[in-house]
Amino acid sequence: MADRPVYRWDIVVPAHRYVFAVSNGEIEEFNEPGDEPADRFKRYQAIKADHPVHGMIAWPNTVLLRGPVTAIVDPGLVTQGSPLLLGLEQLGVEPESVDLVINTHHHVDHTHANAYFPGATGVIHRYEYYQYTSDYRLGYEPPNLRLLEGHWGDIAPGLRFALTPGHTVGSICVVAKVAEGNLIVAGDTVGPLPEYFDKMKLPDGFPNRHEIIQSWWRIRDFEPDIIVPGHNPPMAFA
Repeated sequence: MADRPVYRWDIVVPAHRYVFAVSNGEIEEFNEPGDEPADRFKRYQAIKADHPVHGMIAWPNTVLLRGPVTAIVDPGLVTQGSPLLLGLEQLGVEPESVDLVINTHHHVDHTHANAYFPGATGVIHRYEYYQYTSDYRLGYEPPNLRLLEGHWGDIAPGLRFALTPGHTVGSICVVAKVAEGNLIVAGDTVGPLPEYFDKMKLPDGFPNRHEIIQSWWRIRDFEPDIIVPGHNPPMAFA
């Protein structure tokens, strides 16, 4: 493992949330300057009882990996102004130069902006792909698609994946060696609150609770130095 190629990693668009409600035809916002994404997730849960018409827009951490290949993990949403494309431009990366678009799972907030990279190869786990073939398909599907199989394996030189079900049946984590050590791009397997993973506990009744915790232990087996969750800031480990 010591001779794995080292990737440069950048978060092109950091995870963020926008919480709102609709009352008498008007929008009421529930966002404060300096909020962490977890603060807004908690606020979203808290407003539901008093605001029957409520919503939350959640953008994941969109991660750029540059090494033997150039990969985008979870491109996020298509929006006006496209922070993803503008962020890539600041980093000197053209959309046409992206080799792989990797989706940790097939929820629309992670897959919608796949559409910006029609020339890239899309990467997703076979379990996840066929789950949404039989159920409903979310987001844009690249013309070139590679389906991962098994519990772990290689995506590209120096890029590995681990199957980490729980949030969805075919959720994966992406594993790379970076300057700081082992980087895990975990998608929504790690969440929705960072303290859950810190304590390795989920509230009673949490959907797929035991399966998610098993996946957390699988992530820890990689001895991560940095974990990038789907919707919270990166977590550093000594």
